[in-house]
Amino acid sequence: MSLEPGTIIELVIDGLAAGGDGVGRFDGRAVFVPLTAPGDRVAAEVVRVQPRWARAEPVQLLDAGTGRREAPCGLFGECGGCSWLHLTPAAQRDARLTIARDALTRIGHFESLPELEWLPSPVELGYRARARVSLAPDEGIVGFHMRRSDRIVDVERCAVLDAMTQRELDRLRADPGGDSFDRLRSDQVEIRGFGREALGLHVSRGSFFQANGAIWRQWRDAVAEACGRGASLVELYAGVGFFTTALEPRFEQIVAVERAASVADLRANTKAQVVHKSAEAFAVEELSALSPEVVLVNPPRTGCDSLVVDAIRRSGARRVVYVSCDPPTLARDLSRLGDGYHLRRLVVVDAMPQTHHVELFALLEC
Repeated sequence: MSLEPGTIIELVIDGLAAGGDGVGRFDGRAVFVPLTAPGDRVAAEVVRVQPRWARAEPVQLLDAGTGRREAPCGLFGECGGCSWLHLTPAAQRDARLTIARDALTRIGHFESLPELEWLPSPVELGYRARARVSLAPDEGIVGFHMRRSDRIVDVERCAVLDAMTQRELDRLRADPGGDSFDRLRSDQVEIRGFGREALGLHVSRGSFFQANGAIWRQWRDAVAEACGRGASLVELYAGVGFFTTALEPRFEQIVAVERAASVADLRANTKAQVVHKSAEAFAVEELSALSPEVVLVNPPRTGCDSLVVDAIRRSGARRVVYVSCDPPTLARDLSRLGDGYHLRRLVVVDAMPQTHHVELFALLEC
């Protein structure tokens, strides 16, 4: 049987891809099927075909894999907020570790890796301290976008929101036109159970802050421990100072660099020297002259510009800690650092349970 859009095929799901879909093989191609679990045998309808891969939508679950469970939310499959609610915690952990390992070997070309460490979330549900909620006021709908759609699912209760943020959702549903919410757009509101303060840090509207409130302290402390102690540290992409404040007792001098609007929060939250400049400009113009012992980077999903990686390599820093929300760009950037640095630790963080997002950090030393 050849693969064509509309064809119903039967296949076994072998694993999970970085985008969250299950992956099986048919007719020599990798076939990506959402909402499936490793070991599942499914019937699926082909929706797109490329020379080396195809996409399909599940039609029927014929046999369930060992990593599958009953999703603890009746909206799973319709709401696009959580892609892995049907997976057991063990299956989610194994998938995140595999995705991270594959990125480092396939993209980063690392021939050997340290044993991957796992930093689990203290809770698998009820952990989100912030969320972006979409509104369809003409239809009276408050909720989240449907999977791969611009339509909005009306959500009364969300399984992954913590209690305080759920109360904010309740309040928004009662008064969707209220002026006390952080409106990102006319049809999108950010709700935060922690208000303007989290971990004692001021967080303004629009400033980025990690969503999993249950793991904040463990994550922050783990990164600080990886940075160690010493005379000087430079932190690029410092944000509001989430990691900076934990590093202050550990280093005699800290320079924290941030160019976004959150630099005002950074200045309010830390006693470190704050530089309002892009990481690229600072790295090229100032990093080498500082000769820091440690460089900490926490870039956006796109990773570090090559100018930043080159400047870190030239700076002579003995230790680099790289916090990432995207294993492929992490792998790319670590490979660019070259043979002078050795990958000592790789920690995968369970920052977003029930979703396919993979957060991790790496420690390199020369």
